[in-house]
Amino acid sequence: MSSSFHPPAPIQAPALIQAPALIQAKVLEGIIHAAGLTRLEASRLLAVEGLRLDSLSGQNGADGMPPTIPLATYMRLFDRLAQNTGRPTLGLDLADRMGPGLVGPIGYVLLCSPTLGAGLEAFSQSVFSIQGVTSFAFSRLRAPMLTYTISDEDMRPRRHDVEFSLAYVHHLARQALDGAFAPREVYFEHARVGDLAHYERFFGCPVYFEQRANALVLDEADLARPTARADPTLATMLRHYIALMDRRDAAPSSLSETVDQILSGIIGTRAVTIGDVAARLDTSVDTLRRQLRSEGVSFRGILRRKRAAMACRLLQESGLSVLEVASRLGYGETASFTRAFMAETGEPPLAWRRRNRWQG
Repeated sequence: MSSSFHPPAPIQAPALIQAPALIQAKVLEGIIHAAGLTRLEASRLLAVEGLRLDSLSGQNGADGMPPTIPLATYMRLFDRLAQNTGRPTLGLDLADRMGPGLVGPIGYVLLCSPTLGAGLEAFSQSVFSIQGVTSFAFSRLRAPMLTYTISDEDMRPRRHDVEFSLAYVHHLARQALDGAFAPREVYFEHARVGDLAHYERFFGCPVYFEQRANALVLDEADLARPTARADPTLATMLRHYIALMDRRDAAPSSLSETVDQILSGIIGTRAVTIGDVAARLDTSVDTLRRQLRSEGVSFRGILRRKRAAMACRLLQESGLSVLEVASRLGYGETASFTRAFMAETGEPPLAWRRRNRWQG
């Protein structure tokens, strides 16, 4: 385990919109193709979720946008595909078979930015963030780090998506630097499934599991290196296009959803207060309380539910003890965590884990 890891808080509070979160269908199509499925195998896989193969590669709709599928559906299918093919590290294994166009223009922005650091910063701020549910945060505080967060705790199983997402960014960074790149360390929140040596060969560095965040820890010297395909003019044009698309897709969210998203980047790093959230929203504590009351919620209630949801995910997908889960969520003692957990779920943490432990 890494000795002292403190994930960075997101750079800014991302905007959320109403569920369900969607992902472009071409991402799932690319994964199915890279996995080597026949049309019949792919059709059977998709039929479980009521999807058809031709719907993934269909033409843009009346609004000019490419076809999409629910993000939760994509994650379930990714996990089912790994089970059907008997490949426990499928997300990791498929990442280096994908081109930069998988995520749209931002993939090319990363490759043609003047430096790797500039490319990763642009990547973290762009449309790879899926409707506020997933996001990348690039930080140079302490050690340079790129963190991948899924704020909706009900989005699981998520292991293959997480491993694929970090491995894909690693793959793009290697392309940008002509293969001469490796992170300093890699962190995953979930428990390890598969050979540790396989992960460390892929990333070229130590890999740690059951950490506080999913992250690539980077080297400042690598971030300053020029990319092999640097084209600042093209990068600027693509970023302008992406900004226009961001505005087109933008939609309002409730304040409680935004608070929930912010908590994803704070819980586990230190004791959480309403002042932390108010500061990120550039407002006062009194104003934040008043606005939450107008939505019929309180900060204390949002925090309690968020902690319980995070606890459920950790109990289901990790091997952490109840004491370790309580500590990670900021509780001073197991008893207070157990009381809060029972208030939200109706049963003690160990009983909940026995009934819900993920077997995938």
